[in-house]
Amino acid sequence: MASYLEQLSLISRDSSTYCPSDSYTTQNGFQFSTYCGIDLLADELGNTVEASMSDCMNQCSWYQPACYGVTYYTQNQTCSFKGEGVNSTMLSTSKNDNVNVNSAIANATQMVPLTLTCPYQNNSVIETSEGMPFRISCDRDMAGWGDYFPWDLDYRPHTDTMAECMEICAHAHPLCLGVAWNGDLSAGFGNCYLKNEQNGTLVTSPTHTHSGLVNLPEIDACDSSSADTEQYSSNNRLFNVTCFEGRDGSDNITSVYSANITSCIDACATYNGSDSCIAVFYDNSFADGFENCYLLNYTGTEMFPLNSTYAELVSSDSSTSASGSDSSDSSSSSSKAWIAGPVVGAVAAIAIAALGFWWWKRRAGRRQDVKFTPIELEQSPSPDKSVGISELPQNHQTVEMEASVVRHEMA
Repeated sequence: MASYLEQLSLISRDSSTYCPSDSYTTQNGFQFSTYCGIDLLADELGNTVEASMSDCMNQCSWYQPACYGVTYYTQNQTCSFKGEGVNSTMLSTSKNDNVNVNSAIANATQMVPLTLTCPYQNNSVIETSEGMPFRISCDRDMAGWGDYFPWDLDYRPHTDTMAECMEICAHAHPLCLGVAWNGDLSAGFGNCYLKNEQNGTLVTSPTHTHSGLVNLPEIDACDSSSADTEQYSSNNRLFNVTCFEGRDGSDNITSVYSANITSCIDACATYNGSDSCIAVFYDNSFADGFENCYLLNYTGTEMFPLNSTYAELVSSDSSTSASGSDSSDSSSSSSKAWIAGPVVGAVAAIAIAALGFWWWKRRAGRRQDVKFTPIELEQSPSPDKSVGISELPQNHQTVEMEASVVRHEMA
């Protein structure tokens, strides 16, 4: 019987020798015609070691400079990237060439420039469907800094519009602080670059790349005088609310953006999915993402201290909840003293459902505040919410860009 290491070797070998027949579509939607057992005699842009032919094509979809084809050598798992102009006439007909090799040519029609102009007015502020504000810098790139892959995303997305790219950023975990979007695809098919910092310098882009920097909104959060448990009623459900409390081992149904804890509770109280929402975790720091309101169907255990607010359902009896604060009356009770702003209806849960993906993670210990200096917004037009939002690419998965960076998982 083969040892464990021998079995792993066989699995790796099987993966490296497998060739998708006829065609293959990458995780971000780049289409390839595959030529198994045939070499592609075209100049090489560069090469990497990849575990499989599929991984090779996926890497090509966001390789720089733009990749239009690959040759994968199965013996040493080398992935050779080919540039613009590669075509089927470059496929080898020699038996000597066509040994332990597979090739693929990308659909060049997908590399036609999407736009050569900036989609928005320079220095304007554009909001996503959930209200995440981006300051637009036309023909300016955040080159070489802040690139990261959110949790459950291990490739660079392709989007047809900058609006779609900003939507991906708004739904990213941990927090996404900006995007760079390449409209002419000269930097590759994967044209939506997500950023997790703002400590670099915007540079003039020769490739029609436009940037959007996030300026996080102020939220109504707990203050140091709000240490005691309060109560809040929403949709005939009564919640105990505790400031500066985290949760360990809780289960998230989904996450949405909320401007304050009350709208977060409202989202839970009105949630009608297959799982019951019994509590919320509200991240005052945005550390794990712009969607800072986490609807829970399992509460886990108490964890202190965190810059967060925790609210747990204690009663769904309308007669009982009437004794608490009424969510429709902003002046009915002094128990709302810990809320700086008005109660906002929870529309974010509907918005994320329309975008078609649910984020499921088990929360282990959550991190402390994200430390960064937000950009200063200059004089600019009012935020524009009229941009059309298309469906996002499917199969969003996430991991950090550098292999050496520790992933912040939510168990």
